[in-house]
Amino acid sequence: MTRYAWKPESRITLDAQAAGEEIERIRVARNGRLTSEAVVEEAKDEASPLHPAFEWDNDRAAHQYRVTQAAHLIRSITLVADSRPGQPEKPVRAFVNVTVDEDRSYTSVAHALSDEALRAQVLSQAWKEIEAWKRKYSDLVEFARLFGVIEELKDENAA
Repeated sequence: MTRYAWKPESRITLDAQAAGEEIERIRVARNGRLTSEAVVEEAKDEASPLHPAFEWDNDRAAHQYRVTQAAHLIRSITLVADSRPGQPEKPVRAFVNVTVDEDRSYTSVAHALSDEALRAQVLSQAWKEIEAWKRKYSDLVEFARLFGVIEELKDENAA
């Protein structure tokens, strides 16, 4: 039997096993083609184990969707530094998510990197993302050397 679990740091409160089995059922029922739209369509049924994962009040859902769109805008905007002639532009993200006094918000990368506590948060998040990437691709031997370099850098930064 396949065992399902949520990713670490996932805030989803549904039973992972029931959700995974239902999502697999939807995939199989649609000839192996799983889409977000299909999951929402199936979850409309109040008996679906996926139903509680969604906001069904259209007014609240519309607002939540707009908030999600705003977060996507914030995460997607970049700064483009002046480059030398003949050099490609090098965009960097403009804003990062940080926590100050238990309040999560975005701030400019420049501000975050100039503040010792915020810089530590940005670096910690970067390492978490690298570790998640490593877990995702750990079975690809083509990246074994890169994983080794990452571990060396992690050890250097921990010292």
